Amino acid sequence: MKKETVFNITQYQLNHLITNIDTGEIALPDLQRPFVWDNSKVKELFDSLYKGLPVGMLILWKINESNNEFKPIGLDKKTTPSKLIIDGQQRLTALYSVITGSEIIDKNYKHKQIKIAYNPFDEIFEVQNVAIKNDPLWVSNITEIFQGNIFSFVNEFINNLKEKRPDFEFDEMKVQENISSLKTLESSYQISAIELASSLDPEEVSEIFVRINSTGKALNQSDFIFTLMSLYWPEGKDSFENFSYESKLPAEIGNTSFNVINEEPTNENLLRSTVSYSFLRGRLRYAYLILKGRDLENKTTTEDERVKNFEILKEGAKEVLSLVNWHDFISIIQASGFVNENMIGSKNALYQTYALYLLGRVKYGLKHNELKSIIAKWFVFSILTRRYTSSPESIIEQELSNFRENDNLLEYLEGIIASELTNDFWEVTLPQRLKSSRSNPAEFTYIASKIFEDNNILFSEIKLKDYLSPLINSPKRQVERHHIFPKNYLKSELKLKQVDFNQIANMIYIDYHVNIRISDMPPYEYWDVVLDECSDNTREFVKENYTEAYDLPVEFWKMDYFDFLDKRRKLMAESIRKYFEKL
Repeated sequence: MKKETVFNITQYQLNHLITNIDTGEIALPDLQRPFVWDNSKVKELFDSLYKGLPVGMLILWKINESNNEFKPIGLDKKTTPSKLIIDGQQRLTALYSVITGSEIIDKNYKHKQIKIAYNPFDEIFEVQNVAIKNDPLWVSNITEIFQGNIFSFVNEFINNLKEKRPDFEFDEMKVQENISSLKTLESSYQISAIELASSLDPEEVSEIFVRINSTGKALNQSDFIFTLMSLYWPEGKDSFENFSYESKLPAEIGNTSFNVINEEPTNENLLRSTVSYSFLRGRLRYAYLILKGRDLENKTTTEDERVKNFEILKEGAKEVLSLVNWHDFISIIQASGFVNENMIGSKNALYQTYALYLLGRVKYGLKHNELKSIIAKWFVFSILTRRYTSSPESIIEQELSNFRENDNLLEYLEGIIASELTNDFWEVTLPQRLKSSRSNPAEFTYIASKIFEDNNILFSEIKLKDYLSPLINSPKRQVERHHIFPKNYLKSELKLKQVDFNQIANMIYIDYHVNIRISDMPPYEYWDVVLDECSDNTREFVKENYTEAYDLPVEFWKMDYFDFLDKRRKLMAESIRKYFEKL
């Protein structure tokens, strides 16, 4: 059966679009987000407008069409938004910024104004630069045309040009005509928009977006939730943005979210932790409905429910964005050996573990010291088993459903760990996962185990944890990943391929001077040579502990290469197991 059409096509004058954004009739959340276009694209956009070329259709989603049920909280606009921009946010942000002179936030989270220049003689546009700014033949910033009195502007431009370039001959009427043509784009240029019906839900809107614009960034549930926040709690959205931004650079004064492992949470990372902690939900689709005022049990939507749920969100965000909670949690991750965010392959694991930490600490009243061990184990377990890699929302939803009526956090997490980390996992599954030539969670967990044990690098007194810290920055890395059986030796002598000589079990960290010294020598040649050049303490330690500390099989230099790999994988897996049990 044919369904009713869920859209219509509308033409907007450019100045009407700007006015609707200005008053809040159309919600443009990206004004508060990093603007990803470079200025050259903005220049090309205005060039297309000026030449009367199409600039693409917008997609708008009608909301609050038939009622006034939802009121924005703290939104500094004159009216309740009736449409959300689903596609075309960057174009509209560029247009709004240039025409009104509003600042945007760039990818480095700095406020700046987009300045596009126009030459009324050649009728071309350029991004403003120093040369153009000082050239009287150019309108250095077209915002002045749109914001000022056109007649006064043209007179000032012509008088300035005559003063600075008295020798330059030009047609004043042509200049006035061209500048006026740019100004009148506000009323003469029309942009087409697809307006989607308010009866559609977010999943349907997202599917429509992907079908219409297959090259665009696919929408997800977090986009819709942040849109709701921009309407009803914009300062909360700003808090997520600020927390994310401040994690990128050390604070000059005071404490910020910048941290010792250099973890830089995205807004979505923080939102997921907040939703998990606040509503015990893993699916952002449910969170979106809840924040729209939906009671998921009674299947009713009310204004009171929306207000109540936004208050819950606010309380949850306060805990997630608490610098005390954040740094205490990060300290657990660092202490478990994951000293660098580059070692964390699953951000889902990190931020779901953060939500569980907050549940224990805040909702269930457990002390930080009571949580350290189980939170460290749960994080490592999640990384090692790839728990949140496939269908993470389903797994998190099921996980959190346990806590809607129970507060048995420690018992529940310990039970899941015990049920999955069986002897078969440690003795069969884990060695098999180490059988790879690509870095993977098993390898990073192994590295974390060596850091946790406070090991020195092989043949050195350098601590692995000190070297892998993201706070160390030097032009030449002092430590390198080394092939225990050098790759050129394996290629020339055994005719092996990259997938064989780059096996995880054939890699180890050593001082780069030692790596150069070893060059292409096989282990039976370099082992004694390098040991003889070590300090007495290092030499004795390596001789007595190379199997226990570095998981190198006994007299491995005498072994067949593939036998060595098989034996070392088992030693590495056992090393990870011992580490896990100590957490």
